[in-house]
Amino acid sequence: MKLRYRGAEYDYEPTPVDMAETGITGQYRGRTFNFAYPRHIPVPQPTGDYKYRGVTYHRTANGTIEPVSAPVAAPATPAVQTPTGVTYRSVAASRHALMQEVAGKHRENIHRRLQHRLEVARAKGDQLLINELEREMQYTAR
Repeated sequence: MKLRYRGAEYDYEPTPVDMAETGITGQYRGRTFNFAYPRHIPVPQPTGDYKYRGVTYHRTANGTIEPVSAPVAAPATPAVQTPTGVTYRSVAASRHALMQEVAGKHRENIHRRLQHRLEVARAKGDQLLINELEREMQYTAR
């Protein structure tokens, strides 16, 4: 097929695609049609010996993978320690405890700030603000 794009002419030969029927039919605007999908076209796989995470394997021309040798079981590793000799589990536990402590301090600060605002509202005699702050104190006390 001869085509032209911005004055340049070229021959276009679309790649033929072998379609397989699915047996499923549909209807669109009154016309019936059959669904089809392209058949799988095998793509050649590279062959050779490869290594992934310490395991050596061989890929064949048809794409199958064959182990080169039986994997050797690695010895059990002890708990990983930091340079100071602390295990990661104890670090995680101490981090959790620290987060709990920070959350407690945060709640204390909110309560103290609300208490101060309530004292100022009582000194001014603003009953609407006093009621609002008391409800907020009840909400944060939970």
